[in-house]
Amino acid sequence: MESRTPSVVYVDADLAQLRLFEAEFGERFRLTLSSSPGELLERVDTLAPIAALLADHATGRELLDAAPPALADSERLLVARSRDLSAARAAVERGAAKRYFVKPWIPGEMGAALEDAVRIFELRSQVRTLRTRLDQSERLATLGRVSAGIAHELAGPAAYVAENASALRRELAGVAEYVRRVNRIRPDAQVMQRLRELSEIIQDVQAGAEHVRQVSRGFTGQLRAETSVERCEVATVVQQVSRLVRPELEGRARLAMAGGALEVRANSVRLAQVLINLLVNAVHAVASMQRTEVGQVRVRWFALGGHARIEIMDDGPGLPERLERGEAEELFSTKPPGAGTGLGLSLCRELVAEMGGTLELRSVPGRGTLAEIQLPLAG
Repeated sequence: MESRTPSVVYVDADLAQLRLFEAEFGERFRLTLSSSPGELLERVDTLAPIAALLADHATGRELLDAAPPALADSERLLVARSRDLSAARAAVERGAAKRYFVKPWIPGEMGAALEDAVRIFELRSQVRTLRTRLDQSERLATLGRVSAGIAHELAGPAAYVAENASALRRELAGVAEYVRRVNRIRPDAQVMQRLRELSEIIQDVQAGAEHVRQVSRGFTGQLRAETSVERCEVATVVQQVSRLVRPELEGRARLAMAGGALEVRANSVRLAQVLINLLVNAVHAVASMQRTEVGQVRVRWFALGGHARIEIMDDGPGLPERLERGEAEELFSTKPPGAGTGLGLSLCRELVAEMGGTLELRSVPGRGTLAEIQLPLAG
């Protein structure tokens, strides 16, 4: 959502003063005028951001002391008549206001103070944004180093699992041949079905182990150098991912997939990482709701306007409101403590951006979430 221009708020019971203030500064600032401090407090959140809060000493001096957190960065200014100057000075000394003006105030002096307040507010906002980004970068850097170490430790066991799954698959082929011969003499459909299921399980274990190996290589920097530009078939990646997330789906959600042949310029392992993360998040969101039937998660992909689009939809509770307001770049987790890292969406956005694409989320609270990945088509 596009941010609004910082506003200037003036509270004074003297309507003539409000009209004079509006006539003098209405074209220079985004103004909000009020004769009632209580009425202003009730709607202060809808007026944000507020760069300057100007209050008449007789009408709104308590407002400066009781101002809510939404006004923490606002410049607080007092306007006082000559008889109230000592009280106005006391308010400035205790920190309730930055400075005071004497009625009738001088337009040039007041205007300069308000312009300073707007500039100071904007600078504070920029500093706060930079500090947030620095904190996030430090956390990402730290977790990146930790992840690289974990990935290095996982590479060995993953290779061991993959090799043993391959060996088990070869042994199973021999067993399957023997069972098929026996089954010709004494047919048993259940035995053959179990044999097929066992083969699929071994295939999933092997695919999962290989995926862990590829991801660990990416964390240690090898994958980026070897496969900076790549082409992959979306349907193939989605099918692979659907097998990897199958244990998460059981009893929680049904997965539906729809899409034809669609080749994109992307790293298949990184795309798989993004889809796994989004699908697992969708399944957990669906499972978090009290419902009488199993939830739905749908994946579809298609070409649109010279790009490829992949959509992941669920019928869960939707995203928190702050993410709908465009704050999704921050590290966050919608899961209970211990169930998430707070890095899922942030890392997904980063991986998609590295492949030249975008990731956007939209949701209707209580009705579900739609994640849209846009990637360049392979030309």
